[in-house]
Amino acid sequence: MAAIETPRRPITKTIGGVTFEDPYDWLRAGTDEVLDWQNRQVAAAVEAVRSSPAFEAVLKSLRSCPSSAEALLGTRLAVAGRWFWIGRNDEGTAQAVRVSEQRDGAGRVLVDAAAITARRGDQRPTMFLYAIPSPDGRLVAFSHSAGGEPFGHYGVVEAGTGRLLDTAEPTMQGNMLRVGWLPDGTGFYLHGRSPDGRHALRFAAVTPDAVARPEAVFEHGDVSPTALGLTPQVSPGGRYVLGVTVPHEYAASVIGEIATGRWRRFTPDGFDAELHGAWLDDDTYLAIATDTPRGRVVAVPAATSTDQSSWREIIPAGDRVLRSLDIVDGRLVVSALRDVSLDITVHELDGTPVGTAPLPGASASFGLVLDRARPRSDEFTFSATTFTSADTAYRLDVGTAELEIVEPGEQLDGIAVEQYFATSADGTRIPYFVIARADLDRAAPRPTLVNAYGGFNIPLLPAFLGENAPFVDAGGVYVRANLRGGSEYGRDWYEAGRLHRKQNVFDDLRAVAEDLIARGIATPRTLAFHGASNGGLLAAVAAVQQPELWRAVVAQVPVLDVLEPLADVPGVEGIRSVYAKDYGNPDDPADAAVLYQYSPYHNVVPGVRYPAVLQVIGERDISCPPFQGRKFTAALQHATASEHPILLRIWNDVGHGSIDPALAAEQRAEILAFVMHQLGLAP
Repeated sequence: MAAIETPRRPITKTIGGVTFEDPYDWLRAGTDEVLDWQNRQVAAAVEAVRSSPAFEAVLKSLRSCPSSAEALLGTRLAVAGRWFWIGRNDEGTAQAVRVSEQRDGAGRVLVDAAAITARRGDQRPTMFLYAIPSPDGRLVAFSHSAGGEPFGHYGVVEAGTGRLLDTAEPTMQGNMLRVGWLPDGTGFYLHGRSPDGRHALRFAAVTPDAVARPEAVFEHGDVSPTALGLTPQVSPGGRYVLGVTVPHEYAASVIGEIATGRWRRFTPDGFDAELHGAWLDDDTYLAIATDTPRGRVVAVPAATSTDQSSWREIIPAGDRVLRSLDIVDGRLVVSALRDVSLDITVHELDGTPVGTAPLPGASASFGLVLDRARPRSDEFTFSATTFTSADTAYRLDVGTAELEIVEPGEQLDGIAVEQYFATSADGTRIPYFVIARADLDRAAPRPTLVNAYGGFNIPLLPAFLGENAPFVDAGGVYVRANLRGGSEYGRDWYEAGRLHRKQNVFDDLRAVAEDLIARGIATPRTLAFHGASNGGLLAAVAAVQQPELWRAVVAQVPVLDVLEPLADVPGVEGIRSVYAKDYGNPDDPADAAVLYQYSPYHNVVPGVRYPAVLQVIGERDISCPPFQGRKFTAALQHATASEHPILLRIWNDVGHGSIDPALAAEQRAEILAFVMHQLGLAP
């Protein structure tokens, strides 16, 4: 591939007291010159990746792979005798909000994403993310956006007729920003922001008889400025509404009396742990509190919530990491993690155990573990996965804790799953899973692909091999590592990998790589890494800090310049506040000095033999914008002393991710084809 010339136009910058030279600042702008340069880089990347012998074979395999994103959205919610979910339209060509009077029925389409696209007339695909029925099951609020945009709207549809109401409430798409319906279905609360950036909850009137209610705007002392937003939880009788911060730390921060419009702080002064769960009744909120690192369940009286001495412990802290709580048919269901695997228990409302669900080993449910402030359902249904079984739909009998398989997922045979532990620089044991064909000859090192995340209080869970199956089928070894910064082992695990302790995450990854090499599973010539979002930062740090360990690195929707990560576009303040939570504030000299030490863009050094690097970025991603990839690409291409390719792949009309199965298959096929080609693994 012929090199693309990139002029160096250095300027001197000072951020947070750190002064440095930036030779590629000009690539931040969206000028014709910059976009021409970008288009040539993307064309070269597409040619390089899709000319790989592996690409077409991998793409064919992935097109038949079940979509984990669609399985998650397709979990059915039982409300007032109806079942609601997001599936496909009758033609199978686009998403649809569906409803059925039977739990297992195909039901009927309420809203067709293709029809909304046609109504707009811009041909940009519409994406649905949440469908939330009113408590009486008459109406459904659904979030939608176009062409990968990070912002969209909540619309409302009648469940009985499919008639769309004249509702279009602005919202950020995703990040658990759901609505909270009033019990009578006349309207709902949803998140907003004041002009000066403070969090707010506003009321959207849906029916003509709805009572108007003023917006509530909160001070930073009551709702953390580092939270992305608030999800409202309305009490069963409609007396109160809680504002729960999402998506990385869940804290029931503020409470309002709906009738009077009076608001106050919900948690005690100085309480900085998580507190999230479900309303028991109009007077009591049952919550997981992480004032102990792995969590305990408490009953919080709404009237005296700021007095922690009035809280009553229901389930004490133990060795499980408590993640979410549901109240179903008069019983309490607690979803937790035990050694990075899903653990579900049923309890009476006083905490007395009923039983433990008989789940397979090394299983996970993203809908239970990551999504922790869910709408109430009349039955407890969920999807769970293992490395060898795709999302399986279950119903939990809360009377016996037994599981019923509602819809089995695809099964993979002949796959071996092992868990190992590496030792990080400070002596911490770091778990990781190794997945390979059971019949694979492991006497010699094999092409090995590592995946990790390590941040934002998000655990990296066991997941169906599906999209990585072509790599394993071809004789590769897939590794899923659980680094600090996530919450696999509770709040202490999270705190040890954020802010000034972020280097622990990178040291953990190094420990895993070196352990794989020491065990003879891989060598630096056969080792590749893939990470997305915060994991994309991890990928770029791996390339820059650890170039001797990796043959290839894929940074998907990455953070590459942590001193200047964002563009000044609408909505970016919310992203900036989230970054401050995990990375710190670049304008603070204490934080800036730490950020500069690991920021990938600022640590590219000429003359280093860097691994092959593929960056995968969404054109409309405001949290990991394309200009970061442009600058990092230019810096690496200028600096590297190796012949390994440095590729920039930007996808049009895509944001921070896509749940469209066809697009997801193409993206993953490019990633796997790149890795397999670099590691010499034939499909």
